Amino acid sequence: MEKITIYGANWCSDCRRTKKYLGEQRIHYEWRDIEIESPEGKEAYDFVLAANEKVYGKPKRKIPVVKILKDDSETLLIEPSNVELAKQLGIATEASRKFYDVVVIGAGPAGLTAALYLARDDYDVLVIEASTIGGQAFVTNRLDNYPGFPEGITGEQFAENLRRQVDRFGVEILFPYDVVKIGPCHDPDDGGSFAKCAQKKIVASDGTEIHCNTILVATGSKYRELIVPGSEALTGVNIHYCATCDGAFYKGKNLLVVGGGNSAFEESLYLKNKFADSITIAVRGKEPSATPVLREKVQDAEGITIMTRSEVVELKGENSLEAVLIKHNDSGETKEYHPDGIFVFIGMQPNTKFLKDLIELDDRGFVTTDSGLQTNVLGIFAAGDCRSGATNQAISAAGEGASAAIAIRDFLKKR
Repeated sequence: MEKITIYGANWCSDCRRTKKYLGEQRIHYEWRDIEIESPEGKEAYDFVLAANEKVYGKPKRKIPVVKILKDDSETLLIEPSNVELAKQLGIATEASRKFYDVVVIGAGPAGLTAALYLARDDYDVLVIEASTIGGQAFVTNRLDNYPGFPEGITGEQFAENLRRQVDRFGVEILFPYDVVKIGPCHDPDDGGSFAKCAQKKIVASDGTEIHCNTILVATGSKYRELIVPGSEALTGVNIHYCATCDGAFYKGKNLLVVGGGNSAFEESLYLKNKFADSITIAVRGKEPSATPVLREKVQDAEGITIMTRSEVVELKGENSLEAVLIKHNDSGETKEYHPDGIFVFIGMQPNTKFLKDLIELDDRGFVTTDSGLQTNVLGIFAAGDCRSGATNQAISAAGEGASAAIAIRDFLKKR
């Protein structure tokens, strides 16, 4: 039997995801909170630093750290996905059937809404998810602009509500399940192609296959990384992409936020209100692209400064951030700044790597569709943040999921 210990903090969404997944699998674990002001808390915090140093070669602060003891052998997993946990612990992930009317890849608002609509119409629906039920919504601190919740709702509760609603209509959810390829039901060596095969197949990383009539790609997107000299060594040390995940490391500190859109401004307000002493926002363009309402909130907030036409060109430091070089394009001058940490919100990149050379993607990797949300391959649809032209809003993703479901229903009726 394995002995499992999770080291993390209650504000960490990845920690909550990990605990939730192990709990759903009825796997016992011990929890060590690095935030507790006690010898046990300090011991847990020191263990996190030591574990990161053992894995990465430097004392990063990535959490959760999962320690697995089995037969006097220790395994350390840092920020593991649910797929990695399942593989390490030998948890079987298997669909109940070999064939479905519809397979939805992605369990965010788009995918779950589509599944809900299709299941209510009595189609056999399977939802596949590699990481977290709820997608980006799960790690969002709070949704204040989703209709129907006048007081707002936490991202975690919103995701749980979605899960309960699709469960009510019998939607099967398979997770964690890592899709590496989709294709026609017969391999090209057997004469198969999307043009010849009416049915599709999904292939997992372990080689298992699931067949279906239609596929909805709703894999969402993730934050685009800051890539400049010095950034690779400092990611996870002082460079972060999730304010709710890592903000508490910077109580009373000075932060640099990179980006000029809604995410950058929303997260700056969150970081300033909850943790940081001061925040400087570096905007690459002539002016921010955030909505006027958000821009006004940031401008009225104490302790937040905006620098436009300013871009990070280099980071200094190996084991910790020592300096940030920012080029101010108005003057052409490059200045050195010394924040305690950097949070990056410079746009999204789609989770579509497994689709390359299989269906049509735009130059940024987003799935292209027609007005009916169908891709260039008959019977394969796309919705939500992975789709070219998406707005990266939960309400829009849900709407696209509903529209995709109606289009899929019409497609299946004509078969």
